[in-house]
Amino acid sequence: MIFRSLRTKFIVGSVALVLLVGAALVTFILVDIHDRLEKEVYKRAFAIARHLAEAAITPILTENQIKLQLLVNDYLKNEEDLRYIYVINNNKEVLAHTFGNAFPDDLIKLYAHTEGDKTGRLVALGAGEGLVYDMPAMIQHGDLGQVHIGISEAVIRKNQHDILNQLFLYVSVILCLGVVVAILFASTITRPIAILAAGVRQVGRGKLMEGIDIGTSDEIGQLAKSFNAMTENLRQTTVSREFMDKIINTMNDALAVISPDGIIKSVNRAYGDLFGYDPAQLPGRRVDEFDDHEAPQLMYGAFGSVFQKGRVPSYESICRRSSGELVPVLFSLAAMYDEQGSIEAVICAAQDISTIKGVQKKLEQKQAELEDLNRSLEDMVACRTNELAITNRGLLAEMAEHQRTTEELRLARDAAEKANRAKTDFLANMSHEMRTPLNSIIGGAEYLAEASLTSDQGRCLDMIRQAGNNLLALVNDLIDLSRIEAGRMELLPRDFCLKDILEHTLSMLSGEARSKKLELALDLDAGLPRMLIGDEIRLQQVLVNLLANAIKFTFEGSVRISAIGGSQKDDLIPVTFEVRDTGIGIEESKLEMIFETFTQADSSITRKYGGSGLGLAISRKLVETMGGHLRVASKVGVGSQFGFTIPLRVSSGSEISDKAEKPAQAKSEVPGSPVAANDDSLPLVLLVDDSLDNRRLLRLLLVRKHLNIHEASNGSEAQELFEKNAYALVLMDIQMPVMDGYTATRLLRQMEQKSGRARTPVIALTAHDTEDDIRACLEAGCDDHISKPFKKEALFECLSRYIRLVS
Repeated sequence: MIFRSLRTKFIVGSVALVLLVGAALVTFILVDIHDRLEKEVYKRAFAIARHLAEAAITPILTENQIKLQLLVNDYLKNEEDLRYIYVINNNKEVLAHTFGNAFPDDLIKLYAHTEGDKTGRLVALGAGEGLVYDMPAMIQHGDLGQVHIGISEAVIRKNQHDILNQLFLYVSVILCLGVVVAILFASTITRPIAILAAGVRQVGRGKLMEGIDIGTSDEIGQLAKSFNAMTENLRQTTVSREFMDKIINTMNDALAVISPDGIIKSVNRAYGDLFGYDPAQLPGRRVDEFDDHEAPQLMYGAFGSVFQKGRVPSYESICRRSSGELVPVLFSLAAMYDEQGSIEAVICAAQDISTIKGVQKKLEQKQAELEDLNRSLEDMVACRTNELAITNRGLLAEMAEHQRTTEELRLARDAAEKANRAKTDFLANMSHEMRTPLNSIIGGAEYLAEASLTSDQGRCLDMIRQAGNNLLALVNDLIDLSRIEAGRMELLPRDFCLKDILEHTLSMLSGEARSKKLELALDLDAGLPRMLIGDEIRLQQVLVNLLANAIKFTFEGSVRISAIGGSQKDDLIPVTFEVRDTGIGIEESKLEMIFETFTQADSSITRKYGGSGLGLAISRKLVETMGGHLRVASKVGVGSQFGFTIPLRVSSGSEISDKAEKPAQAKSEVPGSPVAANDDSLPLVLLVDDSLDNRRLLRLLLVRKHLNIHEASNGSEAQELFEKNAYALVLMDIQMPVMDGYTATRLLRQMEQKSGRARTPVIALTAHDTEDDIRACLEAGCDDHISKPFKKEALFECLSRYIRLVS
């Protein structure tokens, strides 16, 4: 063939395709251009003819043929490519023309048959004159004749020739670019094929280690990868005979190839070592020459099984080595077939099992010994079984006793828990029953204290109020101690202002300090955050206990309370509180004793100063619950120092809740004279309590604050009144007959939601003051909580958070 190279074929084919497409494109363009040029020629001829027809009207009407001839000559001279112009009248007579003396006969025949404006036509003027495009135009709609314009067809040929020259230039450039692209593209395609062909030739020469790297991911690249994978498979599977011989001779197992008639054809090194011969001496010998006299029958039987079954997994035989030594051998046989399915040879694998036989013999000896030992053990086990049976009976008895003891312990635990619950319920009920009359006693005493009394009456009233307060403190301490011992003391952390807590604590005890002429001072770390999060009630309880003890046992000097902040970590800051006094002090040997319940450093102190001995014990337990430890340092005659450090959370910002802000807005009391309790202009308060004494006391206190009072003795009456009236505030007792305060509060909130009324503040006023009780009140819908017995200052301070009080 002329083009044997794939690259040449591709290039020639691409060039031929470009030429073919170029020729077709040029032909199409020429035809299209000829049509366009012909239309332009007709258009131009018609325009000239029409213009000349307009200009010829006057000469024709005046029959001025000289002027008409001059007009025709001017048009011929001024317009390029015009071959002729002639004008005829309606009688087909030539009025003017540009042919000189002889008018062509071909044109005489042409205008003789022309009627009206016709499409131009291509006419021949005669030999050597070429073709002309003739275009007629009517003069004054044909009334005066026609004008004929002739344009040479050579105009079109000239333009076609110019365009054709440009096309040839473009086609030549495109052809060159096509050839270059074809060469590059052919190289791109044929180079990977050439590399692949070279790789195939290398594989044909047996060089399997070299791969092919084409560097593309197209079909040829995929073919190269497949070829490399095939080469790798061939390299891994195509192993030379020499390599196979090395593998066979390296094997530890003896291997021999035996012909179907029992003649050894080849063996490996291990087979010669097994029988004590050089491997080269064994081919050509019969395989059964090395067996003991009893072995041939086994060999013949094994060979027969191979021809029937194709393989014999294993059989044992006794073989004789070249030294005459007998050795036990384990053989396995397998048939090797040729392409026709006939047995070509038998592969024999042999293994010296002398070691295995020795181990087997030892195992048999051990087995015999174990059987003797087992017989002895059976006797021993029988004895031990009898002993264990006796022991088991004892254990069963012990287990029964243990179960009985466990059941007794469980019953005792249940009884203790029941007793603990009974104690808790008893203390809660006793607290309520004691607080309720104490509320009337203390509240009544505080109310009477504002009246004009004689000095004896005032002292008597002070004794009543002090006794009530002492009894209330004792009740509170007992309840707290009971809750601490039962593990039911819970903290209620919330935002509070530390400075306010400390100042309020000092103000509570400032009167007693003034009466003893003691300096009462506060040292507050300026670096402490203003707002903290913790149980402010329990914190203040501890501080009040410590401060009250310091004032009690100090007769001159000062009592100082301080709060110092530590290093803040995340949102936690340790705060150290200390109360220092210049009092009587405590002996060092009795410092720990003062934290025991119902215990003081000296029994005479109780007689002299009073007290239950519970304050410090409860304070230590409360501090430990808050994550700290209450410590003390004291020296007799110098004074004492109590302190503790607890972690408090820093509040996010210095925000104060709405409830905390309301007192600041409502504490200013507007002076004025008392008004009647039934003045409709005053805030209306609903007082709900089943105790008539409590209602009377509260009415006396609240009327002085210019409040209108409605009373209800249980939750059901409160519900009826709440539905009919709009109250500024509700004071709600919790433990009441008919309907308790929890249920009543929930119903009031439901009524507000259904009617769309604004939320009315509900303050729980109850003798139950545990954390669980306070949480239950808030969950029921109460906004705040006041514990009975209450002090009027605490009552008014709480009320001022929600309504405006006046004096």
